[in-house]
Amino acid sequence: MTSAVAVRRTGQADFQRRRKQDSCDQLLAAASVAFCASGYFSVSVEDIASAAGVSRMTFYRHFSGKSAIASELFRRNAEAAMPRLLAIGRGDFRDRKAAEGWIAELFAADRASRQLLRVFIQANVDEPGFTENAHSFIDDIIIGLAQTIPAFALDWREPHGRRRWLEAWLLIYEILDQSNHAARESGIATDPLIIEILAERFIAFVRAEAA
Repeated sequence: MTSAVAVRRTGQADFQRRRKQDSCDQLLAAASVAFCASGYFSVSVEDIASAAGVSRMTFYRHFSGKSAIASELFRRNAEAAMPRLLAIGRGDFRDRKAAEGWIAELFAADRASRQLLRVFIQANVDEPGFTENAHSFIDDIIIGLAQTIPAFALDWREPHGRRRWLEAWLLIYEILDQSNHAARESGIATDPLIIEILAERFIAFVRAEAA
């Protein structure tokens, strides 16, 4: 009898966890659609909850507000993009053509998700804490690249390492920033030469360590 009760309670707990996860995923899916359709500023918590088919109370069980759900969307998007961002480390990362191909793929991926990128840019303007998410993302990319590319294996606490870390940070930031601009067909990022220039800067950075 005790065993049966334990099994029943475990089953109920699993059901509750799945139900909670389902409502969370529904909210995230609804938020993504609503944000992409109307922009970050125009969408309210009520809009998201209604589109997800849940109550406002259920929304707040998962997220503290609109900024929190946008941050989770950013986190999941960043997590999905990480293998693509680290792909250069699996090839000849000292070859300019390989670097150009890698950056071109990043540009193409951002163009495919330009509506969501617009949402993140708007959230960044409206929510002070959102910038920290983006900065942390760049840190994670550098740490990931360090697993396969020696030039990114840096200790920012050392004087030389600190300078090189900042150079790496600015390099990755510039690649991501220009990719975002290209996706929105904004500024000089639309010029095909930008990919070549960024690739040359990347190659100069990874080769400098061996010089």
